[in-house]
Amino acid sequence: MEIILLWLFLISGLVLLTIALKKHPLKDWLICFFASAYFATVLGDLVVKAELLSYPVQLAPQFQSSVLYEYLLLPLICIVYYQTTYQTSFFYWCWQAFVYSSVVTFVEVLLETHTALIYFDSWHWYYSLISLTLFLLFIRCLLRLIYVVKKS
Repeated sequence: MEIILLWLFLISGLVLLTIALKKHPLKDWLICFFASAYFATVLGDLVVKAELLSYPVQLAPQFQSSVLYEYLLLPLICIVYYQTTYQTSFFYWCWQAFVYSSVVTFVEVLLETHTALIYFDSWHWYYSLISLTLFLLFIRCLLRLIYVVKKS
């Protein structure tokens, strides 16, 4: 069942990515995607190596961290978050980051309790909520900084 879920996540993620990348400006979405994939990989590897959580079932078992989440699903979430906060205030950035993080954390807890896709060793759901909210805000601020530097 877990492998089927992973394949569903992969196919859904690829379909949603093609939809998300059809909007303009494509360059901004690609910068968001690759920046979030880069930082997610580094942070995800640190969390797994610290044995805070583990991924017992994977599509690519040669990796310890979740390649599907770090290279596709989280960057896709960041793109959608960036698109929905593209022309909004900082307060709205924070609110949206919290809402997106809440949904992802809820799904993560469901997966942890009902599947073998993720296992919380020394991890708690509120770590996910806080870290994902901060991650989304970090990526959003980084992209804003890139935009400001590009304009000057």
